[in-house]
Amino acid sequence: MEPLRLAICDDLPEEREALLALLEQAPIATNCTQFGSSEELLEAFRPGKFDLLLMAIYMDGMTGVEAVRKIREMDETIPIAFTTTSTEHTLESYRLSVLKYLEKPVRQKDINDLLHLVKLQRDSAPRLTIRQNGETQKIPLSELFYLEQKAHHVFLYRRDGGTLQLYGKLSDLLPQLEGQPFFCPHKSYCVNLAFVRGINEEYQCYEMADGKNVPISRSNRTKAKRAWEDFLFARTRGE
Repeated sequence: MEPLRLAICDDLPEEREALLALLEQAPIATNCTQFGSSEELLEAFRPGKFDLLLMAIYMDGMTGVEAVRKIREMDETIPIAFTTTSTEHTLESYRLSVLKYLEKPVRQKDINDLLHLVKLQRDSAPRLTIRQNGETQKIPLSELFYLEQKAHHVFLYRRDGGTLQLYGKLSDLLPQLEGQPFFCPHKSYCVNLAFVRGINEEYQCYEMADGKNVPISRSNRTKAKRAWEDFLFARTRGE
């Protein structure tokens, strides 16, 4: 499997180096990008770009907690671990769905356990199996914003901003999405409800997290609204 893509954000170079040393000794391979401030991280951050964020809380400028609040507005699912010398933000960590709270100095076992958990979550995530250029790919459903049928091709719009183009029919892929938080508001579209940010009543469309609008057919207006509300209710109960 490909290495876990990590972002390390801490304004102290020696703290970043300490984490890198632990990650190099870990049994799970990682590909790390360093950031020296919350502002630097937010400028580079895109949904789907990283598998895990290691975030210091106390930094000059914007704190780690403030940065994570902004990240959660863009990405509700990326695993995040705070690295800190204090536990006073434990409640806030829970509210922000932070996966782990690592006290400095971070131990090797803490890093190993964290990477194992994140890899397990990534590898066990539901995936869409597709064929492209003669090769089979398995794409985590959490990486997909929505699918669109255009003529004889299906376009898959990803969280990282990329797009995959497949020859075939959307209807052939839909059986793999059964039981997952996807809904077809229109015969040419199927959306991941986790990335719906609202319903535009005037234009009758889903407003997606990437800024795009997905149309809702007249016959599906009531179902589309109910599907999104049911998803939000189920997610709230899960939290």
